[in-house]
Amino acid sequence: MSLIRFNILALTIGVCLSAMTPQASLLMKSFHQFGQSPYSDQLKELVQIKLETGGQVDEVLKLIQELLDSLKQDQVDDDVAHSRQMAVFDQNIGELEDDLSKLNTDLANANVLIQTLAELLVILRETIITYEKQLAILNEQEQFIRNARAADVKAYNRRVEQANKVINALTLIIEKLSRAVDQQTSEQDRQTILTQIHAECHEQFGPNHPITILIKLTTRFDVPTVQRILEKLEQIRDGAKKSLNEDIAAEEVASNNFDTSMNEIETLRKRLSTDLENLNQQFNDKFNQQKIVLAQKEQLLIDIPITEELLQLTKEQQEQYHQAYLSRQTQRQSEIEVVQKAYNLVFDHVDSARKSEDLTAKLNSGAI
Repeated sequence: MSLIRFNILALTIGVCLSAMTPQASLLMKSFHQFGQSPYSDQLKELVQIKLETGGQVDEVLKLIQELLDSLKQDQVDDDVAHSRQMAVFDQNIGELEDDLSKLNTDLANANVLIQTLAELLVILRETIITYEKQLAILNEQEQFIRNARAADVKAYNRRVEQANKVINALTLIIEKLSRAVDQQTSEQDRQTILTQIHAECHEQFGPNHPITILIKLTTRFDVPTVQRILEKLEQIRDGAKKSLNEDIAAEEVASNNFDTSMNEIETLRKRLSTDLENLNQQFNDKFNQQKIVLAQKEQLLIDIPITEELLQLTKEQQEQYHQAYLSRQTQRQSEIEVVQKAYNLVFDHVDSARKSEDLTAKLNSGAI
């Protein structure tokens, strides 16, 4: 920029046809002590052009002062811009490092969550299978109890039917046998009744039934024996009635127990079904959550390398920018030293010339 500024200043200097003054020639000779460099050479060329076009040494001093101030201001501006840009780089790098840290933390958390969900899904699946087996066992138990209950009811109905048949038959036999042993019944009628009773027993109970065998005895013994058999039959009938009543009571208890068991099974089934439904819902939720986390992990595996690359690129850009700044700073410092040296040279020359002029003036005026 300084070299460009030299060219601009050179073009803006007014072109004069007067020759370089002796003072200017002396100044230019002093510039030969400068080291050789593109910048110092252009500076000497600029001063020479200024002097050759009629510029005074004072004007050259002012020109160099402006150039020196401009270079220093350029450095101040560059320092401010550099500080701001470095702060922006630092902020971007800090944000990227925070983002990268968060992404790596999210990835670690995702891996832990994926493992946890996988283990939980296994547990839920095993629990679901257990509940399904329990429901199947419960259904089998219910069917077994229902089948057993149906068989018990069928057997109960047969027993009731048979008991009623025995009781009714005994009641009828006892009634007829009571008439047979009545004193007013003739022997002929008694034998007829006994024969009828024997036939009925044979028909109702079969030839080998204990009651049929017992009734056969009434045709061979006298009235007292028949009366004892009659009492025995009444005992058998009363025992059958008692047994029937006990069977009816037991059936009522069995029916109540069956209803209670069915209610308990239904309650247990509802609870197992509800729990199983909840387990399946949990399984589906966790499975969907696992899919989401797996998708998040895939995205993290994409985002992390991109963020790392962007972070590295930003650091490289910062370093390149800083190195460019240092290069400009070094070059500008070198330019400032050259201009400062030139300024000091011109200043000393001007100061010396002024002192010489003042002395000459005093001599001419007779002041000394």
